[in-house]
Amino acid sequence: MYHISDMTTLAHETDLRSRLLARIASSPNEVWTPGDFADLGSRAAVDKTLQRLATAGELRRIDRGLYDQPRKNDLTSRPTVPDYRAVIRAVTRRDQARAVVDGMTAANDLGLTTAVPARIEVLVDARLKPIKLGSQEIHFKFAAPSRLYWAGRPAMRVVQALHWMQDMLAQDDERARVQAALRRLFGDPQHGQAIRDDLRAGLSALPIWMQEFLRGLLSATDADEGQS
Repeated sequence: MYHISDMTTLAHETDLRSRLLARIASSPNEVWTPGDFADLGSRAAVDKTLQRLATAGELRRIDRGLYDQPRKNDLTSRPTVPDYRAVIRAVTRRDQARAVVDGMTAANDLGLTTAVPARIEVLVDARLKPIKLGSQEIHFKFAAPSRLYWAGRPAMRVVQALHWMQDMLAQDDERARVQAALRRLFGDPQHGQAIRDDLRAGLSALPIWMQEFLRGLLSATDADEGQS
């Protein structure tokens, strides 16, 4: 027979498990840390619940303090690899770190290149071990604060992608392609305004060639909106 205290503990654990799973189900592609559930229970209780869910196969433990909801590929029925962007976001929350992704990764995220890096490099203000995700690896490189100016900002990926694509922009056709893609991004009703405002606010922190490249694009996007 259970004692009343045992029954109360079991009820609390069941309730925490249900609420934790409900939160994860609300964003099934996200990667989670224990800190994301601090409002639901004590750290010890959350850790214990996450560990039990991982043992039961209801959650997948990606790395220390990183969990996601395991999914399978519809065609192969094999487990899918966690989204590296969600992993990076979770790592920055877990370690209270500032991070900036490498240029190729940023360009791929924005659809400016089809190149997919096997090694994703992240500049970060913490000393972290690499995380293996299938055939990819997220490598964290400790960086000085001066290199993390764009960390956590809306325009971070635009700036990083352009740094990586500088030599390609010397070709007229490539320059035109990137300009067209960024004009579409800047005109996006959901994110465009925030990206443009962020670029304007940080324009003086960019190299001269990038300032000139972006200044024309920002003006062109303003003109497009003025005509609409």
